[in-house]
Amino acid sequence: MHQTRWSNLSGWVVGVLILVGGYCFLAGPSTLTIDEALENLSTETFVNHMTALSSDLMTGRRPGSPGYDAAAAYVIKESRSLGLEPGGIDNTYLQSIVFRRTKVDPTSTAFNVDGSPLTQATDFTLHPRITRDNIDVEAPMIFAGFGISAPDLDYDDFEAIDVTGKLVVVVSGAPDHFGSLERTVLSSNASRDAELRERGAAGVIIVRLGETRASAPSRTRYVVPPDLTQGAGIPEELEASVTVSQRVAADWIKRSGRTFENVLETIRSGVPLSFDLGIDGRVRGNFVIETFESANVAALLPGSDVDLQDEVLVLTAHLDHLGTGIPIDGDSIYNGTLDNASGSAALLTLASVLTSMEAPRRSVLFLWVTAEESGLLGSEYFARFPSVLPRRIVANQNIDGVMGMITAPTDVLAFGYEHSNLSEAVDFAVARTGTPVSPDPTPEENLFIRSDQYAFVRNAIPAIWVQGGRTSLDPERDAQGELDTWIAERYHKPTDDLDQPFDLEGVRRELAANLLVTYHIVNEMGPIRWDENSFLYRRWVGG
Repeated sequence: MHQTRWSNLSGWVVGVLILVGGYCFLAGPSTLTIDEALENLSTETFVNHMTALSSDLMTGRRPGSPGYDAAAAYVIKESRSLGLEPGGIDNTYLQSIVFRRTKVDPTSTAFNVDGSPLTQATDFTLHPRITRDNIDVEAPMIFAGFGISAPDLDYDDFEAIDVTGKLVVVVSGAPDHFGSLERTVLSSNASRDAELRERGAAGVIIVRLGETRASAPSRTRYVVPPDLTQGAGIPEELEASVTVSQRVAADWIKRSGRTFENVLETIRSGVPLSFDLGIDGRVRGNFVIETFESANVAALLPGSDVDLQDEVLVLTAHLDHLGTGIPIDGDSIYNGTLDNASGSAALLTLASVLTSMEAPRRSVLFLWVTAEESGLLGSEYFARFPSVLPRRIVANQNIDGVMGMITAPTDVLAFGYEHSNLSEAVDFAVARTGTPVSPDPTPEENLFIRSDQYAFVRNAIPAIWVQGGRTSLDPERDAQGELDTWIAERYHKPTDDLDQPFDLEGVRRELAANLLVTYHIVNEMGPIRWDENSFLYRRWVGG
């Protein structure tokens, strides 16, 4: 293993930014074999790119900022130097997106039930809307369990009710018999709100379990975002969305002759229970909306097989991070070195190798997406409005954090392995490297649906995410423990910067695994197919 510190490299940053194209990462023939390509994978190339993208000069790469634009320009210049073709709009490397960012005006919010006002923050919190600058919604209120319709899991909160034009009260969560993945997907705001929109609801009122206030201060960032950002091309939302405390909801349910505890026990047991509350609600509020522009960066390596060249594997990494924020120990720049300058650098490193090999049979689109940190927005926009038409996207391979940097692992994790035959590409990679695939060590976190690959999945495109595992080459090291420490001390903090330890052997192994997966998908796989038994297939593809 070769451990270094980023501080030893940070002095190169300005030179790296200026001398783009000044390093030829691969010497030799222009048609490397896969074995030669593996030998030529350059961790130095990777480090150079990551050092540039996570330097203070990029000011944290917040979408819409000069720092993000500088990072995008760097990626474009590197892509052009490798001979990659423009993969964006109008023969450019960019797919620009107009975003809306909105905040609630707290002086304007009101929520009355049968004419009686509730108290903001203590009783309720209004969620910002993205498609309107004010709301005034008055409607009957109805209780609809968890707000989930899942006939394939023998559960449907809407079977006996009509929510058209109503404010729908739902409890956060899902029945106890749901698996972890099913629970996370179906209880998400996106899934529940989409279900309610389709059924014509006027709005949603979400009951947060175990909270005496509408939003617990320590969880506000996750429960009720202070602002909401969305691509202008995806304007889908309910007119009103509110969180209320469990205490308030219990009072409403008590008026119907039931207790909150008995209702919760019933729906948790898997028995739907929905009913009119016999009360009317009125929700009002104003929102401050601003627009800004940010872009996905897209570079194309065309395929060579006349029968397959219109099929595209999209290799993704999110280019954005958090920008600048609250200083910690005097540092206000959230550089995002691991998250995700490392993934962006990995794409450039893989591109430098793949462009030195024989042209792939399928086409490869290298896609650096924006606004992942705001909710996978850049990848969602691309998946809905792909810039490579008339070519057809057949698969996505995502890299979000080269975790092998933290401690060189003996294994890899393959998120999404069980959902499609992209597992064949993972099997090919591990057979060539002798690196085993380990089970997901934290399945309850459902990481597969928490990064950009999930935007493709939601648009019926199979995806895979291969990452360094949690078993270190050094038996004296606790890989999972080191990752947990990294999350506690550096994740989404200014300390995820160039001044942290990293492991070049871990980087090399993770790059090799991803290169082999890519190679197999674009050169050796037959038709790419979902596993029709997959819950995600049933949810997003097969109905």
